[in-house]
Amino acid sequence: MEPQFALALLMRWIHLLCAVAVGGSILFHWIVFAPAARKVLSAEQHAALREALMRRWKMLIHPSILLFLASGFYNYIKITAPLHQEQPLYHALFGTKFLLAIIVFAMAIVLTSTRAWSEKWRQGKLGWTLLALGTVALVLIGGYMKLIPPANAPAANLPAITDALQPEK
Repeated sequence: MEPQFALALLMRWIHLLCAVAVGGSILFHWIVFAPAARKVLSAEQHAALREALMRRWKMLIHPSILLFLASGFYNYIKITAPLHQEQPLYHALFGTKFLLAIIVFAMAIVLTSTRAWSEKWRQGKLGWTLLALGTVALVLIGGYMKLIPPANAPAANLPAITDALQPEK
């Protein structure tokens, strides 16, 4: 295996594993954990559990954000940007995805903080809902971007699904 290929594969795996870990844990918290905890725990028990959970969860979230950014930049600069030269839609979607990711990362840091200033955000539903919806939007944008065929790719080498993505002539 060539070193460049191995590095590209490693960066892709890191990016996907971070997406699964961070995105999955955010959706699990929003859909499963928080509603169940509100139902069965007293306010004091819920606060204590939330505090313990956030202390551990931020140990996953914070390094994953760093790895997400590093692997995402590598993937974009070395792999996808060269394949999508002169495709403004692809780059516009990347810019949108990147800005949304920065917002999602900032919200994740705020919502997993154990500091007093973030308590109001952690207790409310709005922040968690926006975080979950932002996470889903990132996945949807990324999925669409993956189906945009590379510039100058021979049509015979593209899957049938990409035919629907070709601009009308």
